[in-house]
Amino acid sequence: GRTGMTNPHKVNKQADDIRHKFIADYYKLEKEKIKQPSFKVLFPKWLTTLQGKAPSTIRTYKDNAKYYIKNGLPINCSVSRVNSVRRDYNVFARWCNKKKYNVEVLDGETESEGRIRVLNDMELKNLWEACDMIGSHWRYKKKYKDMKDCLQFIFYTGARRKEARAPKEEWLRSNSNNNYYLEVIKKGGKKRIIRINEQALTILKNRNFKFWEYSNDWLTRRYKWLTIKAGIKDTNLHDLRRTFGYRLLVGGTDIAIVARLLGISIKVAYKHYTPLLVSEIDDFKL
Repeated sequence: GRTGMTNPHKVNKQADDIRHKFIADYYKLEKEKIKQPSFKVLFPKWLTTLQGKAPSTIRTYKDNAKYYIKNGLPINCSVSRVNSVRRDYNVFARWCNKKKYNVEVLDGETESEGRIRVLNDMELKNLWEACDMIGSHWRYKKKYKDMKDCLQFIFYTGARRKEARAPKEEWLRSNSNNNYYLEVIKKGGKKRIIRINEQALTILKNRNFKFWEYSNDWLTRRYKWLTIKAGIKDTNLHDLRRTFGYRLLVGGTDIAIVARLLGISIKVAYKHYTPLLVSEIDDFKL
């Protein structure tokens, strides 16, 4: 009956082929069943593939993907939060699909809203004063003098946290015009040039070109502690880098040069930095 054939002679003639087909179909179904384990099995396997990434990156992937598995997309949250959960869950889903597991990839936007926070003159003044640790023991003053140098170096050069947290002396270079720069060696051997302006160079000269050394997490936590001490709200370490780019643009520097100094493409610079300039538009009438 399953063959659709009614003639017994034809059935007998093709019996071997029919039997092999039924057996193949059976094992195919069994194989598909094997390829549908629970998330409890898949999730730990996926996490092992993330080894080598930054601990904070792994934690974000893990938390967002687990959140979607338990709760679905978040509601009554910012667009950035929803998109980040969708994005990180899709990393997990695509890994499952690559391994031939049938897991749905979510449709929709995965890009977060661009942050537009920059620090003003008063906030920067308060931050530098917080680093001075006035009235504290000399050991704390020395400790946070190094921290101040690191933060000001980020502000004056637009360096990323990973690039500025523990620069190596062998990265320091100077060209034929006696302009200094850092040739940062990134993962995979890729290089990025960080131009050192006169303000950043003064910091290094005062230290006899001896760099500081911090971990990513320690630098982030200390910056947060200092901003609370300085009374600065809603800020993170990357805002210093954003303030660097913003001030250059407001000062009239071409966006292509700003993009090169920040180590990003012009497309990314337009996307993340031109919205900062809306408040600088002169008054106009309609």
